[in-house]
Amino acid sequence: MSQRLGQFAKRYDNFLRFSAVGVVWTAVNIGTDVLFVDHWHMPGWLGTLASYLILYIGRYYSYLWLKVIEPQFWKYVYTTAAFTLVMWGLKIAAIDFFDVAAAIASPVITVASFILKYFFYRSINLLRPNDNR
Repeated sequence: MSQRLGQFAKRYDNFLRFSAVGVVWTAVNIGTDVLFVDHWHMPGWLGTLASYLILYIGRYYSYLWLKVIEPQFWKYVYTTAAFTLVMWGLKIAAIDFFDVAAAIASPVITVASFILKYFFYRSINLLRPNDNR
């Protein structure tokens, strides 16, 4: 029983650090989406692309700093790119085709992707084992 509790605590700790990075960089992502698209009037595809470039770099180094992921840059890039393409497509559809404000579309799509991404990273062993901190 205590071993199971210990494993749960380690996973919970890892999820909290993953979430902390996610909250900060999700806020930056949403903020830059709103800034670039709603205020600077960039097309949705260009504003969200610029926002993702900022997000990728900052989030990767934050994950490494907090020892959340393995230092496998290309694995991070490929897996995150898959999520980004889906998120980007959904944002383009919502903003450019359905005229949903970036202030609404970006948070909904980004948060849903964030949760799914944690479990995907776990399934492909990109998250760091909790024993190696």
